[in-house]
Amino acid sequence: MSSVCPMRSEGRGGCREGRPTDISSLRGVPSRCGRRAGLGWRSPWKVPCGHRDGIPETMAEGDNRSTNLLAAETASLEEQLQGWGEVMLMADKVLRWERAWFPPAIMGVVSLVFLIIYYLDPSVLSGVSCFVMFLCLADYLVPILAPRIFGSNKWTTEQQQRFHEICSNLVKTRRRAVGWWKRLFTLKEEKPKMYFMTMIVSLAAVAWVGQQVHNLLLTYLIVTSLLLLPGLNQHGIISKYIGMAKREINKLLKQKEKKNE
Repeated sequence: MSSVCPMRSEGRGGCREGRPTDISSLRGVPSRCGRRAGLGWRSPWKVPCGHRDGIPETMAEGDNRSTNLLAAETASLEEQLQGWGEVMLMADKVLRWERAWFPPAIMGVVSLVFLIIYYLDPSVLSGVSCFVMFLCLADYLVPILAPRIFGSNKWTTEQQQRFHEICSNLVKTRRRAVGWWKRLFTLKEEKPKMYFMTMIVSLAAVAWVGQQVHNLLLTYLIVTSLLLLPGLNQHGIISKYIGMAKREINKLLKQKEKKNE
């Protein structure tokens, strides 16, 4: 959607008359998907005051800049994954265990795939080639077949909101991964000895585990754990056992303090 800018801003040098402006390209403005989800339009020309609820202007500007950047990245990802919307919502329901038979179904499908791999016993090059070929076919066929299978006319506001949340979580996960990667290089620059010792010990432990456990079995355990992780987190199973572990550790520490006294 394009529109002609109707006003001039003397502080910003004004806008050129008759020049179309793409509203969705402005920073902080959600895309067509975001507006369809009911997200508000945030003006990029809003000037913050000196203090906002006791927060300094620089902090408020930093928070607004981060929020606007997150909204822009989320909107861009929504546009890129628009053809995968129905599939992502279905996968989200399965991974969050909305039905009781979803966990055994996940384990059954993963086990079947790895049994086929074990039976065929492909080489590394053949396995990678088949995996990339499958991704290319999915990238081509899913946007074409998904609307016909699920029905794009049934797309509701609630589904759009959930799709927006999924894309936002993906952007946040990507940011965390990039943040940890930057912290790793920061550790390398500030504390090179600790960095090299940590990397050597970690990689040696991973190499030892890989030597003790069969590669296919180890990959199967990792893939199954990653696919079951969202459901475990959604139903509070992880937090439950973490809380139990913390209580046991606290009991042991208290018993040790009593013995020392």
